Amino acid sequence: MTRKIALLLLALTLPFAGCDKIPGLKNLKKKPVAEATPEPVPVAVAEPVVAEPGAPVEPPPPAIDTRAQVVVLCYHRLEGKAGGALSIEPALFEQQLQKIKESGAEVVSMQDFLAWRRGEKNIPPKSVVITIDDGYVSGYDVGWPLLKKYGYPFTMYVYLNYIEKGGKSVTWSQLAEMRDAGVDIGSHTVSHQDLRRKPSKGAGDYETWLKDELERSKQVIEEKLGIKCATLAYPFGLHNDKVHAAVRAAGYEAAFTTYGARLGMTTDAMTLGRYDVTTKDARGTDSFTVAISFQGMAAPGGAPVMAQDAAVSTITEPLNGEVITNPTPTLKVNLATMGALDAGSIVMRVSGLGAVEAQYNEASKNLSYTVPNPLRPGGYTVIVGAKSKGRPVETRWSFTFNPDGASAPADPAAELPARKKR
Repeated sequence: MTRKIALLLLALTLPFAGCDKIPGLKNLKKKPVAEATPEPVPVAVAEPVVAEPGAPVEPPPPAIDTRAQVVVLCYHRLEGKAGGALSIEPALFEQQLQKIKESGAEVVSMQDFLAWRRGEKNIPPKSVVITIDDGYVSGYDVGWPLLKKYGYPFTMYVYLNYIEKGGKSVTWSQLAEMRDAGVDIGSHTVSHQDLRRKPSKGAGDYETWLKDELERSKQVIEEKLGIKCATLAYPFGLHNDKVHAAVRAAGYEAAFTTYGARLGMTTDAMTLGRYDVTTKDARGTDSFTVAISFQGMAAPGGAPVMAQDAAVSTITEPLNGEVITNPTPTLKVNLATMGALDAGSIVMRVSGLGAVEAQYNEASKNLSYTVPNPLRPGGYTVIVGAKSKGRPVETRWSFTFNPDGASAPADPAAELPARKKR
C-alpha cells in the first residue's frame, strides 16, 4: 500500500520537473519514433553539351610523316662573278627557285623544319629549306625580293663582325625589316672563324674564345631583333665533338654544315648538312641539281656525321631511288664528302648480299663493286660504313632492279635506322 502511494506521488510530480533533474532518468534513452518517409526528390539529368555553331573545336594532333626528307640549300652572295667563288648570278638564282617549284618539292621555313623534328608539325614528303650565309646585302636587296615573288621562306645566317660594316654588308634595320616579314635569322658566330681551333691572334684560351663566338652572337641577335636565335651555321661548315658540346651548351637547337645530304627526322641536330649551290660533286654535277633530285646520300639517323672539310655533294651509281634493268650493276660512290677516312675500315654492304669486296681508290675517293651474279628483281639498299678519326660514320642509298624498268617503290632507306659500326 505504501509503495503504491509513493508511485502515485512520483507520477504527479513528472509534469513539473525536467527529466535531467530526476536521478536515474538522465541516462535513459528515448524510444525512437518512426519518421515519415520523405517524398522522393527528382534528380536533374545533365543534357548533352552541344557546341555552339562556329565555336572553336580542339583540333586532333597532327599526323607526322616520319619518313619525310629535307634538303637544305646554302647560298652566299647573289651578285654574279663580282661576288667571287661563292657567288651566283641573280638570274641563275631565280632559275633555281623556278626549278624547285617545277620539281614538286615544297619550300618550308626553318621553324617548320624544327617543329617537324620535334614531332609537333607535319611537313611535305619532300621539303626544301633555303639559307643565305654571311650577311651580304645582296640577300636583302636581291634574294629577298625574288624569294617573296615565289612565296618561299628562308633563313639569313649573319656573323656579328660583318653587320653594318658598310659596302656590301647588311644593316640591323634591314634585318629587322626582314624579321617583321617572317624571315628567320640565325647565327654564323661573331668573327666567322674555324671553330675547331682558336685564331693565332687574340687573348684568352680556346674554350673561352669558343664560348664567346657562340654565346655572344646568339645573345646580340636576340637582343637586337627581339627573337629567339635557334640555329647556327658553322663557318666553312667545319666542326667536331668539342664544338658540338659548346653549341648545345650555348642553347642552340640545331647546327648546319656544308655537307650536302638528305636529312631525316632523326639526323643528328649538330650535323645537319646543307648543299652549297656553288659547288660540284666528283662527277661534275652541281649540288643544286643533286639536292632537288632527292637522289643524293641520306644522312645517318641518330649518329652524327663527323667534320666535313670538302664542300661537295656525294653522288652514287645507281642514283638513290633509281630503277635499273642491268642485273649485274656496278655500285659506285664517291666518299670525298665523308672527310678523312681510315681506308682499312671502309665496308660496303648490300641488302641480301651482306659485306662485299668493294674496291677503294684513295686518290679519287671512289668506292666501287660490280655485282658478279644476277640480282633478283626487287629493292636493294647499299650501306657504306667507315671510321673517321676513330669515330664511325655511315651513309646509304637504295635502288630497284626491275628488268621491265617499272617505277621504283618508296625509298626503303628512308625508314631504315642508321647503324653504328662497333
